[in-house]
Amino acid sequence: MSAVPLGQLLPLFAAVPLLSAGLLVLAGERPRLHRAVLFAVLGLVTTGGLALGVHALDGSVLATSLGGWPGGIGIGFAADMLSALMLVLTSALTIVGAAFAYGSRVANSQFFAPLLLILIGGVNGALLTADLFNLFVFIEVMLVPSYGLYVLSANRREPLRRVDGARLYVTLNLLTSTILLVGVGFVYGLTGSVNLAMLAGSAAADPRIAIAAGMVLFALSIKASVAPLHGWLAWAYSSTSPAVTALFAALHTKVAVYGLYRIYSVMYDGDARLLPLILVLSLATLVVGALASVGEHGVRAVLSWQMVSGIGGILVGLGLSTRLGLAAGLFYLVHHMVAMGCLLMAAGAIEVRYGTGRLADLQGLARREPLIAVAFFVGLLSWSASRPSPGSWASSCSSAPAWTQAAVSPLRWCWAPPW
Repeated sequence: MSAVPLGQLLPLFAAVPLLSAGLLVLAGERPRLHRAVLFAVLGLVTTGGLALGVHALDGSVLATSLGGWPGGIGIGFAADMLSALMLVLTSALTIVGAAFAYGSRVANSQFFAPLLLILIGGVNGALLTADLFNLFVFIEVMLVPSYGLYVLSANRREPLRRVDGARLYVTLNLLTSTILLVGVGFVYGLTGSVNLAMLAGSAAADPRIAIAAGMVLFALSIKASVAPLHGWLAWAYSSTSPAVTALFAALHTKVAVYGLYRIYSVMYDGDARLLPLILVLSLATLVVGALASVGEHGVRAVLSWQMVSGIGGILVGLGLSTRLGLAAGLFYLVHHMVAMGCLLMAAGAIEVRYGTGRLADLQGLARREPLIAVAFFVGLLSWSASRPSPGSWASSCSSAPAWTQAAVSPLRWCWAPPW
């Protein structure tokens, strides 16, 4: 009996978390079962992502199309080194974030595990999808449970801020989803396809397609909090619980950044005419985020603005669109996800322990909580690119490691439809 080709297993990365979420809802309030299934599924996704990464080290690409339809019609999934890398990172950070949520008693609701599984299913689908419409679909799959997680785990010490943050978060995401869908519709109307393999280079060749694809990139840039539409993130993220802030930081904005890298590299083929605009917006995001953090008085608010600044730094690599620039940008993306996760959870531990995250109330904390202080200090060293932390490597384009170079190689895999 022959083994199932690895490419045909790609839809399971989205299907297994979604099916598991439904079964947990039917199972009712069984906390131990919920925790076991949640961490088992996340562990499987991480292991599967590692397997895909090993397979893609030589630059090969796995792909499949559901339903037996011809290429460009069926629901396509494809995986290369970049998507495998993102799968491993998002699932591993979700494991840590979920453990923190349970430890901080944020995950008391019976719906926490199902909602988080739906969220990770949407993330996996967005990272592996091979067409624009299903990118929109999986982003919506991500957003629906996010609204539930936001409300279930919101900051209960400041009810007005919680309501304002939730309203801003929902309204902005509904607006950007509408823009994204309209942009995808225009692309389909002009080309007759939303399959990335068939759209490769189309925006660079036809100004009309470039404008339509620009709407897609515009929507993703709002979700990624790129200046000048960046201010929502710091307010919305600091209005919910620390655990959910850490989860959203690892998942939502990073999927949007992944989409920007992938779509621009495929549809625009690194069109040099748009690179100055991307660089200007990236540098503006970097500077504005850094300066805005100076006026904040809460730890999470400062970190949220630094997150915005970091997004700008990641997108500088896209603005360069050279092999080395893209590799450095992707390496900084990895560093950003890990270091910011460390900092947000350290800040969250402080809030859970002392009931406040205001800088003025935390004097002498290092003496009382040395472990938290050390974790926070290590995260800050990495964030400030101090040697020998990984952040010092991320600050140098010449030191981008080999696996980020491998992620750049197939970044434009859609030039040759693999099915």
